[in-house]
Amino acid sequence: MTVKEFLKRILVPIDGSASSILAEETAAVIAKKARATVTVFSVAQELKLGYTLPRNIEDEILGHIEQKAEKIIDDARALFSEEGVLVDARKGRSGDPAESILELSVDCDLIVMGAYGEHEKEPYMLGSVTKKVVRHTVLPTLVAKKVGSLSSLLVGIDGSEHSVKAFEYAVKLAEIMGSKITLLNVQEPRIYDYAPQTAKDLGERILANALDVVGKGKVEVDKKVEFGIPSDKIGQIAEKGEFDLIVLGSRGLGTVKRFLLGSVSDDVCHKAKCSVLIVPAKP
Repeated sequence: MTVKEFLKRILVPIDGSASSILAEETAAVIAKKARATVTVFSVAQELKLGYTLPRNIEDEILGHIEQKAEKIIDDARALFSEEGVLVDARKGRSGDPAESILELSVDCDLIVMGAYGEHEKEPYMLGSVTKKVVRHTVLPTLVAKKVGSLSSLLVGIDGSEHSVKAFEYAVKLAEIMGSKITLLNVQEPRIYDYAPQTAKDLGERILANALDVVGKGKVEVDKKVEFGIPSDKIGQIAEKGEFDLIVLGSRGLGTVKRFLLGSVSDDVCHKAKCSVLIVPAKP
């Protein structure tokens, strides 16, 4: 498989929100470089009321919802077409949007979605649909928070197999995008307090091992060891260094366990102000 063959189809769930448009613009940047096809997916809203409406009024409201969904799809088509990206559009049935996204994603290589939905106002925290998709999918998922060229990637490495897989994915993406990678290992402050040089040496060894396993191809890779609470430090480094994207691995647990799991990747997804790409280890 060549570098570009690993990324042929990108799924972009859309709902017309500002966050959704960020996802569309981010996906367009990637798809244009990778020559990938984009599938935009709009899930019809359910009309949930605590009372029954007259049939004619209900039909009128549902008609407006349908018209809005069509406009959202048409606007997305126009955005990708303007960038020269092949796009196809799907409309899902009403129901759980996250479940529909997960079902459709089976034939895709990457999910790109906004951090929050149309009715959720916090620009950086994860919305309920995004959270569910990130925790249950087996596909790499990019949570778009800002649009950028993806020229600078911050990759978290903790020595685990899933973090090394995330680095491997980041190298392939960086080759397509022309990005520079910074590998970051964050050592717990308690280790540093007791043995600072040992902690630094351990971090350097973890980064060197990841490079030995994955290699870097034609990508420029820097290494960095920091000390602190990993999820906080990763976000701080990303903001201070003005990185376009944080790349992290996640454990490939079963759906129930993953949903209950509180992890560094979960925390960074919530707190980071730049976009975050989660690369799961397939269960």
